[in-house]
Amino acid sequence: MSATQLQLSTERVNELVRLLTDSLVHLKDLDGTAIVTTPEGKVINQKEWTAWDWNQGVALAVLYNHSAARPSSSEAAYSLKTVLDWYELQWKQTDGKGAPKNINTMAPLYSISSYLLDGRVKDERWSAWAEEWAEWAMNGLARTKEGGFQHITYRVPNKDQLWDDTLFMTVVPLARIGVLLNRPEYIEEVKYQCLIHIHYLQDTVSGLWFHGWQFTEDGRGHNFARALWARGNSWITYAIPLLLEILDGHPNWKENDPTRRTLVSTYRRQVDALLECQDVGGLWHTILDDPTSYLEVSGTAGFAAGILMGVRTGLLDRAHYLPSAQKALAAILPNIQADGTVVNVSYGTPIGETIQFYKDIRLVPMPYGQGLTMAALVEWTRLQAADAAAAQK
Repeated sequence: MSATQLQLSTERVNELVRLLTDSLVHLKDLDGTAIVTTPEGKVINQKEWTAWDWNQGVALAVLYNHSAARPSSSEAAYSLKTVLDWYELQWKQTDGKGAPKNINTMAPLYSISSYLLDGRVKDERWSAWAEEWAEWAMNGLARTKEGGFQHITYRVPNKDQLWDDTLFMTVVPLARIGVLLNRPEYIEEVKYQCLIHIHYLQDTVSGLWFHGWQFTEDGRGHNFARALWARGNSWITYAIPLLLEILDGHPNWKENDPTRRTLVSTYRRQVDALLECQDVGGLWHTILDDPTSYLEVSGTAGFAAGILMGVRTGLLDRAHYLPSAQKALAAILPNIQADGTVVNVSYGTPIGETIQFYKDIRLVPMPYGQGLTMAALVEWTRLQAADAAAAQK
């Protein structure tokens, strides 16, 4: 299927999102390879829907965005039920305490705080969790030198490390909660975190992003393998237009705000670089500038979602950028199996010291693969809906 042949109706997308969601909530780790044991001895199976981690948080975020497109539809009701069922399960599993707090476990807070903000959910339990996690990010989360959010995970503290994942996992939820609770100080912190991550992680030569940055005692620092890793870059492509959508119109976020202007230029430069390294078949390689690395679906889906958001919101020129997103979507679809499982997804990835490290990561279905694929599909329908609304004016 070529990009020019891509015809995805809203009805077909809704069918696929339902199929992907059903597969998502039934994913099983049959060989135990997705199990993480924390230093405190807590066992988390990152592949299964019952866990609380970034894997699940990505999918929860997309389920909200899906329901927001047509809030009175049966599809929206199904997405909302899936999200609330997950939260109820977490409340029961943790006796109301929630998960241990780290960068990745904040990801699920975007979805529930969004539902609270639009009024479709009214529950003091979730409101309290949203405030508790935001206050932790502001005052309890360890900082790197210069005040960046240190990318703490379940397993390791990653002292003085900045990762590109952090903008999607923690900064986006903090922005949403800042709007929900009317906390301008949260928005100001979001601005700073965006700027420090851009400063240390965007490659000034290509416009693409390195996976991580390490502050060192000698004051020099480094970007590890200087890997231009696809999924890490996709968090940026998706997070920046999402942040703009959350914050545009907020009193602390003027159109000519220097941080907003920096984010827009950063995003456009990255997308321009992405178009140059997209494979002829529509996917992107797991190392963006290395065509000997394998083609990977989750990063591609994140790129498609972010580009489609940019076209819809006017950040990107439709004629120039939309064909790339269409081509990506056309290439993603064959990777959705009959049962809704998304294949050719690279496994969860710490920062590698060599490029070969990323090339050797195994391919395995994971919740974020489901979620990012859903994101690309959902953003496609949101663009079609915006086009239809514009045509009626």
